[in-house]
Amino acid sequence: MEVVCSDKDLDKSLRDEKTLLKQYGSLRAKLLIRRIQTIRTAHSFEQLKSFPGHFHELSGDRAGQWACSLDQPYRLIFEDAGNLTVRIVEIVNYHGK
Repeated sequence: MEVVCSDKDLDKSLRDEKTLLKQYGSLRAKLLIRRIQTIRTAHSFEQLKSFPGHFHELSGDRAGQWACSLDQPYRLIFEDAGNLTVRIVEIVNYHGK
């Protein structure tokens, strides 16, 4: 699947390794890269459920979004942008809000 970002700042962070490391630290940056690569190899959202990283659909006020684990308690939040495209929404600890 194709991966896009919801805003310019997030896109820059994910495309520039130096910025990624500075903003998220080495462990989270490494996991972000791995999770995005996993999303790119998937043929569907349903297939993501079978990959490592605890890919799962969200519910409640985040219905329509998906998440996967990074370093606890952080998650990569994304959604279906249509035509086999995933839109990265945010990297967040949504349980801590």
